[in-house]
Amino acid sequence: MKKLAYPLIVLCLLIAGCATAPRVAGSAEPVASTQLTARSTQLAAVDPQAEPDKTETPAPVDPGSRSLLSADSLGIYRTEEDQEAAPTDDELAVIASAKTLIGKKPDAKVTVNGKPFVLDCIGTVSAIYYGVSLDVQKDFSLYNGNGVNRLYMTLKERNALHTDKYPRPGDVIIWDNTWDVKGDGDRIHDPRTHAGIVLAVDEDGTIHYIHENLYKGIVIETMNLLRPTVARDEQGKVINSGMAIASTTGGPKPEHSLSGDVFDCFGDVLGVKEYFLVDLTQAADTSSEEPPKLAFAGAR
Repeated sequence: MKKLAYPLIVLCLLIAGCATAPRVAGSAEPVASTQLTARSTQLAAVDPQAEPDKTETPAPVDPGSRSLLSADSLGIYRTEEDQEAAPTDDELAVIASAKTLIGKKPDAKVTVNGKPFVLDCIGTVSAIYYGVSLDVQKDFSLYNGNGVNRLYMTLKERNALHTDKYPRPGDVIIWDNTWDVKGDGDRIHDPRTHAGIVLAVDEDGTIHYIHENLYKGIVIETMNLLRPTVARDEQGKVINSGMAIASTTGGPKPEHSLSGDVFDCFGDVLGVKEYFLVDLTQAADTSSEEPPKLAFAGAR
């Protein structure tokens, strides 16, 4: 993998440093809107070493059409070039929206663009996207399960799920088995129990993401899908933060507890942003309403 062109993010990211990110005072203060701009992605890749199959007559290809060798045919969502590109304006807008929530306490109440949110797991993800005029909860009523599963199903319907090792800023992350949802001690059959958002990716594959930590609140932590079962690298850098919690308070840590070890998939919310866009000038002002603690939003 060539060097990722992310100095601008790990830039913005370490937003004064991941480990010591400043708290944002006032958990219910309105958050300013960050407008999105158009985003274009090139999903085709051409292998200069590839030769045509001489056993068959290849079908004619329009020179202006998509390459026969696509990222999808290689089992990846984005080409290496797409993965390494500098952050787009849309991606920077998501980072800016996320920065406004860093340091808030678990389940804090905030108002984003006139809409109230409770900063639990899915509430945090939803609030960040709503800060850039995207309502990712628009189809939640169509699906069953918790909020993470409903977002997963929404993105699955849009063909926007992927498992690239190097995601893009603005991708949502979905994890499995992060807590014992059923309370039966079985930690391998609790899919889609937590979510966060990618902010940056280091050259070594370490992903910096924002999420609601059940104990610390809204924080930036790390995940590395190239070494998913390793907590720290040889230099002591944390590359996979703890994610899954014990079934009972003070109980033993789950066998698979690191962020990379309980990873499910990414969702390209920005790639289908037109579906989620909301006209904030037409949205009702609900800033005085009590933000609901929805029954399906309790995924940790």
